[in-house]
Amino acid sequence: MNSWFPSPFGSSSSSSNPSPGLSSSTSSTMNAHNRTSDRTQSPSNGPPSPSEAAGVISRLKDKSTDELKKLLTDKSTYEAFFNSLEQVKVQNSLRRELWEETLQLARENLEKEPRISELRNQARFYVQ
Repeated sequence: MNSWFPSPFGSSSSSSNPSPGLSSSTSSTMNAHNRTSDRTQSPSNGPPSPSEAAGVISRLKDKSTDELKKLLTDKSTYEAFFNSLEQVKVQNSLRRELWEETLQLARENLEKEPRISELRNQARFYVQ
């Protein structure tokens, strides 16, 4: 049986538009940092905890031999199973949240660009 299963050793919303200013950006940055700090307290790297592993095993133990073989040989079946795992759903949600926060911070930084240019020009004027 040829398995496409990957080697364990590897091979490789925020819709609001805050007004520019120090207090809003500082607040946004601090909020993003606090949310990130909260997330880092739960283990997200390394092997699963025994209870997490038991949850996955319990979902696999009731499957027939044919279903298990299909998980190993059919990529879409495996992906559907993998994406249905609670740990994967949580990680996908965290990744999406971080992406949205990063995008918002990038927008805030771009909004500050004209003010930074203005201050840079003023500094050059005073240095001359």
